Amino acid sequence: MNDHKNENAYLDEDELFRLGGKTTNFVITPAEIRYHHIKVEDLDKPVAAIAYNGFTYSLFRTSFDWAEVQKITSRLSSAYVITVISKGWAIWTFEY
Repeated sequence: MNDHKNENAYLDEDELFRLGGKTTNFVITPAEIRYHHIKVEDLDKPVAAIAYNGFTYSLFRTSFDWAEVQKITSRLSSAYVITVISKGWAIWTFEY
């Protein structure tokens, strides 16, 4: 019998705030951000964005699967943050 819990099945709150890897790979709480929209060059319509810690991040992708979020963020070359949303996770990439 294996007494070790499946690490992918559950992440406790402490783990969410120290996910390791790149220093930008972390989850922030809703109270720390302000939602708005920004105009991004090459796009006709404004995109969802957040203001966090004096910087602006645009919505890059959402997913309900944490493993997919890790896979996506491991390939990003720009700074990013992750937030919890009602249907999983949102990945926001640095704009300015």
